Amino acid sequence: MPLNSMDRRSVLRTALGAAGAAAAVTVIGAGPAAAHGRRPQLPKVEGLVGDRWASEFWYDYDQMSYYTPSDEMKAAVGAITAPFGGFTKSYDAWAATRKGGRYPRSWMELIEPNRAHFEVLSRCQKAVYDKWYHHDPKGLVFAFQEFGQGTLFDPRRPAGNKVHMMNFTPPDFTHAYHRWHPYLQSFQLLGIDRSFWAHINRLVGAAWELQSLAQPKTDANDNKHLPKHVVNRVTAKWLVRSNDRINKAFDVWPYPVDLSK
Repeated sequence: MPLNSMDRRSVLRTALGAAGAAAAVTVIGAGPAAAHGRRPQLPKVEGLVGDRWASEFWYDYDQMSYYTPSDEMKAAVGAITAPFGGFTKSYDAWAATRKGGRYPRSWMELIEPNRAHFEVLSRCQKAVYDKWYHHDPKGLVFAFQEFGQGTLFDPRRPAGNKVHMMNFTPPDFTHAYHRWHPYLQSFQLLGIDRSFWAHINRLVGAAWELQSLAQPKTDANDNKHLPKHVVNRVTAKWLVRSNDRINKAFDVWPYPVDLSK
């Protein structure tokens, strides 16, 4: 989903079930693409730092959602964001329904008329996930971990966005994880690939906390990894969270209330 100039990262089971429990296991042994040994070799990118496969996934995702979205994608995003007052107001609209005492009914009233557009949004995004990580759930976890830590420097990208991470304008922290969350909730509430988007929602939460801890710098090719035990602990915590706990986590900004606990 294309974002405004402030936020390049787009969108883009309601309760923990078997899929969520299985997902929690994937954090153990999550590692770079080279460790999985069944992928075609990608052309070398001079100056690229970090896992090649994860970088290509995020590069492809941004091309689809932000830099070169299809007309179908742009139309869907425009229709979806109109009731919110624009993409930057997505989280404000979601937060207002949370505070109003009628959630999720009040949020459903905003999104139900655009069900077909949410289906387009889901299909376009899921195609990129499936292309790069359909048979590699551990690799997908790893891609989000690297994203949160800001360790994927990609010289193909424009100045200000050369690291695959959630963008922000220092000294302000990013709002974009919180703007991503309502769309992931919407897919689940509308019954669109519910278990898949529930899993992505947990990974987004983990990436948010990892970025909060790592504080990576935009355009830096030397952002450091957090200790592996910290990355694993944070990821495992998020992967077993219920939908209700995730919603409550995103009621808070800018950092998780239980940061690194």
